[in-house]
Amino acid sequence: MSAPALAVSLLFTLALAEPSASAAEPAPITEATPALPRLARAVADAVRAANPEAPIAVSLNGSSVELRQAFGTLLASRLAAAGLAPVVLPAPTSDAVEAEARAQGARSLVRLTLDVDAGEVLARGDVLGTWVNFWSGRTPTRPPRPAAALSEGVEADPTVLALAAVRAPSPPPTSPPARGVRLMGAVMARLDAPLAALGAGDLDGDGRDEVIALTEHAVSVYAADGRLLARQELVGLAPSAATTREPFGAVAVLGGPPRLAVWSSQQARGALFAFDRARAELHSLGTTDAVALGPRERGAPVPGQTAFLPDVKLAEGHGLTVPAPFTTASMAPPWRLFVHPDGTASLYARPGGVPSRLSGLGAGSALGDLDGDGVPELITTSPLVQPTPDVLRVVSLAHDAPLGHEPLWQGALPAGRALQVVTADLDGDKRRAVVVGLWKSDGTSDLFLLRQGAP
Repeated sequence: MSAPALAVSLLFTLALAEPSASAAEPAPITEATPALPRLARAVADAVRAANPEAPIAVSLNGSSVELRQAFGTLLASRLAAAGLAPVVLPAPTSDAVEAEARAQGARSLVRLTLDVDAGEVLARGDVLGTWVNFWSGRTPTRPPRPAAALSEGVEADPTVLALAAVRAPSPPPTSPPARGVRLMGAVMARLDAPLAALGAGDLDGDGRDEVIALTEHAVSVYAADGRLLARQELVGLAPSAATTREPFGAVAVLGGPPRLAVWSSQQARGALFAFDRARAELHSLGTTDAVALGPRERGAPVPGQTAFLPDVKLAEGHGLTVPAPFTTASMAPPWRLFVHPDGTASLYARPGGVPSRLSGLGAGSALGDLDGDGVPELITTSPLVQPTPDVLRVVSLAHDAPLGHEPLWQGALPAGRALQVVTADLDGDKRRAVVVGLWKSDGTSDLFLLRQGAP
């Protein structure tokens, strides 16, 4: 889907969620209300509290054109319902926005900057009067009222991230340009149990990845916007003779045709499924003895431990002996990453090569090309057992000692233990997003989605 089409589709979805401006009473806000309509209502209420004089002009700033346009539409609808006759001005390029508001006949002006930070979508700015006193002469003066600072924020959602990540189309370059990394996050989905494993892959052949979450006794498939597409209980499988104290498992999407392979330490064998999007179902294809660590990699667990044995079988018929048991495996061919329980890792840059030894990694680690240079980055969390808060780091693998250099990006995660990380191509545009599995203190878990933001 092209960037303009994606923006139109998301805006239409938001419009359906937002009540009509002609309604006498706006619909109450619930947990199911999308983030932008909730933020538009909060900002509109704050503007009304300043008692501005109509008509009112709205000026929006921020890095993403599509996010500004979507929010401007929703905010204008709210202000119109309040009788403030709003007009949304073009994106400001200078301090001339006040003059433009006066030229439009506005008596009041709302200036806002939109941003996504720390899992919230924020609108910050002010509301001021634009009426010019006749006796002011050649120098326009502001009236004393309205005058108020505005600062509102709500928890972001995947729709906000998708709008904030849309970039204007550009001619194809002669070679793939390296892009910087600027990640913005929001809760994608919430589960009522701790995660055992997290995965991503294209299960239905549409060119876009789905996100797969495994708990001890069920597997769930999610769309990029956090919608639950299918869920299947792991029933009929023989229990393991040596279970782990904490949920632990593996998820992989196999090719030709797409199949989902899952294994939980609570079961003696793994299970294979086919995804039927039309019926929102996962169909059982039987069981498997090997644990799928990736599309072409197979392993076996250490009985009773949250780790895998160091012997890995490859689809090419070759074997790979990792220096030690590992808790996490991530594949970005030809790169392979194996994280060991002591916070070290073995990184293979090519099949059959000698691994690089890394240290200071968390169990939540993955490989994925985030900056578009054709080489995967290393995404990793804190190696501490109980970090407060946990921190996600994106590290370039272009150096001999990648963790000895400044990260390309780092940021704090919401409260919880970040034990799983995967990357996913959610839009079919080869730009990978990051999904973090967070264990919460109340026994639940969150899928926290981080997308690249527009520059």
